[in-house]
Amino acid sequence: MQYFSRNYGDTRGRANFLGRFTGDPMADFVLGWADTTRRQLDGSGPYHLVSNYSAFVQDDFKVTPSLTLNLGLRYDVMKPPKEKSGAWAVFLPSLGKVVTAGTGNLSQSEFDQRISSVGLAPYVVKASSVGLPATITQTDWTNFAPRFGFAWRPFGTAKTVLRGGYGIFYGTSSLYRLDNYTDTYPFTITETYSRVTTDPTALTLSNPFPASRRGFSGVNGSYAEQTATPKTQYNQSWSLAVEREFGHGTVVEAAFAGSKGTHLPRRYDVNQAGRDASNRALRPYPFFGGIEMISDGSNSIYNSGQLTLRRRFSKHLFVRSTYTFAKSIDETSNTGGSITYNFGLAQDSRNLKLERGRSDFDIGHTFAGSFIWSPKFSRRLLAKDWQVSETSTISTGPPFTPRVANFSYVNGEASRPDRIRTGALDSPSAERWFDRTAFIPVPLGAYRFGNSGRNILDGPGAIIINTSISRRFRFGESRSVQLRVESFNLPNHPNFNLPENNVDISTAGAISRAKNNRNLQMGLRFEF
Repeated sequence: MQYFSRNYGDTRGRANFLGRFTGDPMADFVLGWADTTRRQLDGSGPYHLVSNYSAFVQDDFKVTPSLTLNLGLRYDVMKPPKEKSGAWAVFLPSLGKVVTAGTGNLSQSEFDQRISSVGLAPYVVKASSVGLPATITQTDWTNFAPRFGFAWRPFGTAKTVLRGGYGIFYGTSSLYRLDNYTDTYPFTITETYSRVTTDPTALTLSNPFPASRRGFSGVNGSYAEQTATPKTQYNQSWSLAVEREFGHGTVVEAAFAGSKGTHLPRRYDVNQAGRDASNRALRPYPFFGGIEMISDGSNSIYNSGQLTLRRRFSKHLFVRSTYTFAKSIDETSNTGGSITYNFGLAQDSRNLKLERGRSDFDIGHTFAGSFIWSPKFSRRLLAKDWQVSETSTISTGPPFTPRVANFSYVNGEASRPDRIRTGALDSPSAERWFDRTAFIPVPLGAYRFGNSGRNILDGPGAIIINTSISRRFRFGESRSVQLRVESFNLPNHPNFNLPENNVDISTAGAISRAKNNRNLQMGLRFEF
């Protein structure tokens, strides 16, 4: 697999509205009163190449008439991304410096001049001078992935089957925000503009980049890899299921499935400021500001139990229902970045284990049911010409994290609040899903982190029922027309998104959006 990615950075710019003037972000937006704006100049247009190679062997072995084994071995080579012109800069903590692959679209003299003009020269080295390749990070050549599976009919009966399996599955390097390593100084220049507290007209949508408010950022910020020899992320997956047929056409299946993710990538600020005895802000690498690290040190664990009932009442009617109880735990559910309901960048970069909690996608209880019915109305209307089907899902909601919208680590504030009560309500509503008074922002100047954990509250569950009815009109043996009518969310049950989880704004705890209402659609298909 080869993946080419041609980007042009954040050259269009962006504006941010936080409700600093009116108390409501949307009101500030309507008035055009921005909190901050940003634009990128001299975007070098990163041109990335990612190459992966894989090979596998696999075979089935019928050991006995009642036992079959499936054995295999896969080998994966996940090569690190490479930037075509060498516009690639990675901070390596082991060196305490930024390592660059080349000069990008800049000449050597222009590259050196930009580095020297801002005092970066002592903190930048070329990859070739420290024995590293143009990718800066090196390839992991140890990605062997065994697979094993079996199917066994014990006691010589065809009514009972036991199935199981185990496998290792490697994942490619995350391509999310791959351009970060290129859209950085000196390859690009980022300008930032901030508001004037007493004058909302100083920074507006009509004049988003006034020279008087210009800030030159990104010079001492960087993006880092934990090591020049990162490990490839992989997932171990296992399952065991027993299936038993009772009577005629009724099948019950009980299953257990699990997985464990290892060397998962996650993002955090490796240069997060701490405090000394005199309450001064100190960074591990003093010259630099924030350094967003992508490490390979996170892991996850998932386990689930499942009970399934299948019943074929006749050749015209089939019914299936499944209940699943599951639990997923991790330290982050994404590589990082601007995620609404969780924390890609960790509250305390020195103690990432504090981020361990329920996964963003953790759903505790799920019921799924479906049926397919091919009614036979008369001899002229064959059963296979009509079909009525239904699928339904009822589930509990995913978790979310109470957080703080407006905070400054430099001023001693925290990104998560203190939790003084559970915060859950006995009768939550769309207007007030959780008790916002149970979460108190850390006081200004306290210089500590909030004690509220990650993904500690439950969001709304969902009830989704979809139905369809279709009729096929045949023209000879090889041609037909199918008319199909479908309804999604047939009862029009309100299913809500997660509530506002920033506890320090006026809309905290309120749900502002719902998922799709009832949708109806019709389709006509010609088959030949």
